[in-house]
Amino acid sequence: MSFSSDVKNELARIRETVKNHRLILLRGMLFGVKRRFNTENEQVAALYKKLTDEFDTAKSNTDYIKGESFALSDDCETGLFLRGVFLSCGAVSDPDKNYHLELNMPDEKKRNELFTLITESGIQVKKGLRKSRPLLYIKESELISDFLTYIGAGVNSMEIMNAKIYKEVRNNVNRAVNCDSANIEKTARAAEKQLADIELIYEKKGKDFLPPELRHVAELRVHNFEMSLKEIGEACEPRLSRSGVFHRLGKINDIACKLRAGDDS
Repeated sequence: MSFSSDVKNELARIRETVKNHRLILLRGMLFGVKRRFNTENEQVAALYKKLTDEFDTAKSNTDYIKGESFALSDDCETGLFLRGVFLSCGAVSDPDKNYHLELNMPDEKKRNELFTLITESGIQVKKGLRKSRPLLYIKESELISDFLTYIGAGVNSMEIMNAKIYKEVRNNVNRAVNCDSANIEKTARAAEKQLADIELIYEKKGKDFLPPELRHVAELRVHNFEMSLKEIGEACEPRLSRSGVFHRLGKINDIACKLRAGDDS
């Protein structure tokens, strides 16, 4: 079952005890269709049948039932009407994949009317077209969650926010892991270069060529390839700061560079 179906099932299970509220819900459902109401969702279909049986649309004032003019007195009634619209022509993507809610409207006139109603309710929505059919859509997770809460789908609204939180945590972990990996790789490349410098000096001049303070750092690097500069500094006696170790390895590099250039002095 899709996330969109879950949302519609949640909405269809809500029982409105006030007759006028049930009529507003039906008007919303009919507002979102062009000719006849059609859905594969069993719970929505059952709700629609129950409402049409109650209000006997064949004998009622068609324009009034279809809601050709809005007569909504407060946020509660507006939310009911929009619930009906979503049940008839709405869809929302699985938040684990992406964020997208849309209302596929029967014509541009109704799309514009609904756009005004929704934006005046404080929810930002955008106009669009798909295969020449007008629609309204929302792509921001917070706004989708707000819209679903407004029309009564509080449980699935929370699912969207939970999915967003999970994605943010996962992305933060991935960024931290990538950062750690990059730092490890950078440290490894630097250590390889330092080892190459030290091995060259040992090969050309021997271990005793280096003065004691440089030789101590060199030996720590040779025997502790995985150590960071900070860790090498902490292993020195007396201790050195990271910059102190960096400075001494820099001197070792200068010596190695001269040897590579053929300067044995």
